[in-house]
Amino acid sequence: MLFPIDPIEKEKAVQYLIDKIPAETLEDIAKEMKEKGSHWWILHHHGFGMDVRNLLREGGFDWGPIDLDNMWVELVEEVVKKKFGKLPYKKLKKSKKTTSWK
Repeated sequence: MLFPIDPIEKEKAVQYLIDKIPAETLEDIAKEMKEKGSHWWILHHHGFGMDVRNLLREGGFDWGPIDLDNMWVELVEEVVKKKFGKLPYKKLKKSKKTTSWK
């Protein structure tokens, strides 16, 4: 992420996406999350992901292409949590990176 996004701005973006993404699409994405786990977004980066990034731009959330690229998955996951009460998979906790060359 190039610039930190204000949490209030993120919440506004999530609410905007809740209002703009059709319920059927969110149901399909939730099913995809359940089937593919945390990798659900990989095949959707250029289709659905581009639609989400364009929606965000249209809504005034033009945080630049790199930040939009980095944020869209997190925002969609927040939308699914708010819409359905939880993510259909467990997110892995970030672990401390270790290297084998030490």
